[in-house]
Amino acid sequence: MRIKAAIAATATVAAALTGLAAGTASADNHVGLYYNSNYAGDQAHFYSNISDFAGYVFIHGQPIKNNAASAWNYGTSTATIYFNSNYAGVSDRLAPGTGQARLANTYNENASLRFS
Repeated sequence: MRIKAAIAATATVAAALTGLAAGTASADNHVGLYYNSNYAGDQAHFYSNISDFAGYVFIHGQPIKNNAASAWNYGTSTATIYFNSNYAGVSDRLAPGTGQARLANTYNENASLRFS
């Protein structure tokens, strides 16, 4: 059980560091993406803009691009999840401290994330 906890913690840190490398990080930015609706299942957290989720994975290895079902904005900046890469197409906008238990426009069709 301790090994699983250590692996999960390492994966979470790796996802956070990967997110930091992809754009401008800020203490105001923090979005959690979840594999299942209702903030359940595998998760990944991001702290900066991501122009393309290709190559990013949830903790257990499932690709994030086109696989997020719900999201929560833990930060103090507005976060927008886009259908297409490079912040294009329809989107789901999350005000600070809010989430969507089932993404409306980008359910399993998420490709990028931008904070504003």
